[in-house]
Amino acid sequence: MLDFEPDTLLEQAWALCYLAPERASAIGQRMAEAGAPDAAWGWLHVALAEVRIGSTGAVEAALAAARAGFGAAGERRGLALADEVQAIGLRRSGAAAAALALQESIDGQDFAPLDLFISHNSRAITHKVLGHVDDALRHFLAACDAAEASGNLGARITALGNLGGYQQDLYNLDDARQISERALRAAREAGARRSVATIATNLIRIHHALGDALAAREMTAFMLDRADEMPRDLMERYRTSIALGHAAAGEIDEAEALLAKGPIAGLADNDGVAYWAWVGMRCALARGDAARARALGSHTLRERAAQGRGDSPYDLMELERLLADACEQLGDSAAALGHVRRAQALYEQLVGRSARARRIALEVGFDLARAQRERDRAIESSERLAADRARLAELNAALEAKVAENEALQAQLREQALRDPLTGLHNRRYLFEVGPGLLELQRRQGKTLAVVLVDLDHFKLLNDTYGHAAGDAVLQRFAALLAAALRRSDVACRHGGEEFVALMPDIDASGAQAMLDRLLEAYGDEAQGHGRRRLPRCTFSAGIAHFPRHGNTLEQLLSRADRALYRAKQQGRARVEQAPGTGFAALVG
Repeated sequence: MLDFEPDTLLEQAWALCYLAPERASAIGQRMAEAGAPDAAWGWLHVALAEVRIGSTGAVEAALAAARAGFGAAGERRGLALADEVQAIGLRRSGAAAAALALQESIDGQDFAPLDLFISHNSRAITHKVLGHVDDALRHFLAACDAAEASGNLGARITALGNLGGYQQDLYNLDDARQISERALRAAREAGARRSVATIATNLIRIHHALGDALAAREMTAFMLDRADEMPRDLMERYRTSIALGHAAAGEIDEAEALLAKGPIAGLADNDGVAYWAWVGMRCALARGDAARARALGSHTLRERAAQGRGDSPYDLMELERLLADACEQLGDSAAALGHVRRAQALYEQLVGRSARARRIALEVGFDLARAQRERDRAIESSERLAADRARLAELNAALEAKVAENEALQAQLREQALRDPLTGLHNRRYLFEVGPGLLELQRRQGKTLAVVLVDLDHFKLLNDTYGHAAGDAVLQRFAALLAAALRRSDVACRHGGEEFVALMPDIDASGAQAMLDRLLEAYGDEAQGHGRRRLPRCTFSAGIAHFPRHGNTLEQLLSRADRALYRAKQQGRARVEQAPGTGFAALVG
């Protein structure tokens, strides 16, 4: 496990405190029983291990003994570390605000690099629990720097594992996967069983979020097949993620057998209920039991709201997405649409967090910050002026390149937030960002605009009969046809589910009708298939409203187009209907 042999029991305890906390606790107990001069440090290591893996009573007793010894010796560093351990205990008992207050009062001026890792790591998790996203990320990054400076193998593995897990929370999935895979390799080489299990479960969630069911199942198999690398309490502490790996591979019996034992009580800083619930919903939907999935998801959301629980946006997004699927299968389209919208709002929140996290990572401890520090050193140096000038120019260029890279990243992530990831069209958020401005431009110029609402016919039946993968392929093909049919000045968006919206400036009723009729004919003539299966002929229904004849706002025009769409559905589908009457504009004029 270690590539060196510590000389003293205290050195052994420090070396093992984050690699093998059970062994560090046993060493601390031996030190405490041996008495002075290291008894207080022995009790501190017992407390540090027990607060992470043991019982509250053992922590309190060990801390009291450590404080007594440190106080008698006037050991300020030991007393400050005892406060750090107490803060961890407060947070894990649910008192995160009290933990943060204690952490902010601790005087860490005598801290060594490993102490700084403990401090930053603990503060990062406290801020994470309290929902302080930026502060949490800054402390996770600082914990990585402190762990590296300490040379402590367990601290480095823990810092990487925690950063990878938090990047997953922030929806930086590629970064999360790379960091977690690096942490897993280091943990396996060190034989750190608990770290191996924790990082592996993070990777199951990350692979699932990336849509890689095979990788999620392979990570599950690794955990189940390598008992020699796993802690003894594997199935007690990590069964929800193992169940997710089974569910991703379609092994529903195995997944439900694990989920039947309930959420994992005492999961560090998170009770795991929302996670357990949405994995259970996946299993219910896989069995075709939409009613059970809906009941589980609705009950979980109500209970979490009543308890004031701050679940991660990712877990909430999964709950809302699965509730939308359950409601759709039960025929409750209105409820399904509500869940889709809430899931989309959470997705956009995650994308925003992701963009900000990437910028903070550039600023704190990574390329941009390093370039800034090196530039500052070059400015301050006066001994090698000529060499420093050349170095300063290089660093300024590197800094400018990083700033430009950061700005490009921000623009890319904003574009991703406004695009539907499946079809590549703009999404509903983009529609409501640009639509009002486009309407105002047409109003000032005295020009018209058509609002088209399209709904693919019998799409739910196609999904139920041929599967969601076939449905996704149909959505993608229609989106491509729609984009090709529209002009450069038109705006095409996926409104949600199988609904699409197009904004067409400077076109009259007959022009919009002709475009949609051509699109309907082309769409119906296409022979669509999925794999080796041939899909039935696809059609759509559409409604058209016109500005200013049918309304002055995007909402009014969408409402009139929706009524026309409804009439097209009533009249047999596979048709295009114009909104009737003179509409809102004539009434107010």
